[in-house]
Amino acid sequence: MVRISKAPEVRKQEILETAMKLFYIKGYEKTSMADIAKEMDVVPGLCYRYFKSKQDLFDTSMNQYVEECSQKFLEVIRDDKKTLEQRIDYMANLMETQEENSRYHNFYHKNGNEDLHQQLMIKIAKYLTPIVSEELKKISLKGEVQVENIEMVVNFIMYGQIGILSCVGISMKEKVKEIRKYIDLLLLSKL
Repeated sequence: MVRISKAPEVRKQEILETAMKLFYIKGYEKTSMADIAKEMDVVPGLCYRYFKSKQDLFDTSMNQYVEECSQKFLEVIRDDKKTLEQRIDYMANLMETQEENSRYHNFYHKNGNEDLHQQLMIKIAKYLTPIVSEELKKISLKGEVQVENIEMVVNFIMYGQIGILSCVGISMKEKVKEIRKYIDLLLLSKL
């Protein structure tokens, strides 16, 4: 066997991609670090050079995915050329379309992975909450909206969506419509 040297970041990403592929095929619990190494045709120790454990590997992958999923939302959230209502409209549209096009959509929406999907949604909410709070403060200072306790409202919006998004048997379009209705009541009804 010829040893192939790769840049550390390239190798690390290769391990992450292989792991997520196997987690989808075999399931998280049934996939071992040895399985990942075997799939890559490398020694198991290589995986442990980059990750302390399978859980560490999965957490790293999820955090990377959280950032990836959040990028388009961040562009909208930070777009101060749009009004709050325009930003909310655009975010609603993104929510309806983004998930289907995301890299690990099938893994997080696979039957049996509901708890992992829930974890993902909580991490996305946690990641976006401080940024949404900061933007809402700016919007409030401009007088575009009046919010008494920005931190509570943002937490309610960000984490409250998870309950709606977790509903089964309802289309994403309907879920987004409901989320939008509650956001409008909280932020736009006083205008």
